[in-house]
Amino acid sequence: MFFSGDKRLYLGGTVALTWRDHALAHRLWGSDDTGATWEYMYALSGARGFDIPLEEVRDLLGWKPTRNIMRFQAFTDTEADLLQSLLTLEPFQALTPDDEGTATQQAITTYTGPLERSAERAYRGEQAHLKRVLLPGPIGECALYGRVLPAAFLIAAHIKKRAACTDDEKRDLQHVAMLACLLGCDGLYERGFITVAPGGWLRISHLAGAAPAVAQHINDHLATRTTPWWTPEREPYFAWHRTHTFRSAPTP
Repeated sequence: MFFSGDKRLYLGGTVALTWRDHALAHRLWGSDDTGATWEYMYALSGARGFDIPLEEVRDLLGWKPTRNIMRFQAFTDTEADLLQSLLTLEPFQALTPDDEGTATQQAITTYTGPLERSAERAYRGEQAHLKRVLLPGPIGECALYGRVLPAAFLIAAHIKKRAACTDDEKRDLQHVAMLACLLGCDGLYERGFITVAPGGWLRISHLAGAAPAVAQHINDHLATRTTPWWTPEREPYFAWHRTHTFRSAPTP
């Protein structure tokens, strides 16, 4: 679910629970002139702030330039998937009944289709080329952790999500990506638990505290660090990550 105002998306989260409670609604908000109240409620999981111009949403979803978000609007499944992917929102993990779990396992076992597509092979080739640009030798430094590691433990991570990059940005190999290690930094950055502020110091999401093991890892290895990978040329890509992926605190 997303909230918008002033032609921007400013808050989002995943609906984790819905319920109906007339008495609670009346106590919280009262009733209108007809005696009705707002008794259908929901709870959000992982709510966080955004700063996404509505024109970017229009471009992503193929809307007309004049379309706005007014009151409550329901996205199509495709639109919801695109926004969820762009903003790295975690899908709600519902409990799976035993029969559904069995059916899923059977589908996996009997699947005979292709396991690798040409697009995936092309992406892996691009990733290998990008890594060679950033890591010309057998070892390199993780941009976030700061440790020097063998090449096998480092990947070329896009600072701005690759799917959101223009063709020119994808070709900006020296600035659009950084080396991130497989010891946790790549996943933490990709999921928005850490980001890079102007000047290079690492910002930590307040939502990291919801997972004690994650918070402990961040406090032990990343808190108070400043990355030398920040440069004015990379700042536009880091700025995109801060407004689109980083799990910032919701603003009033």
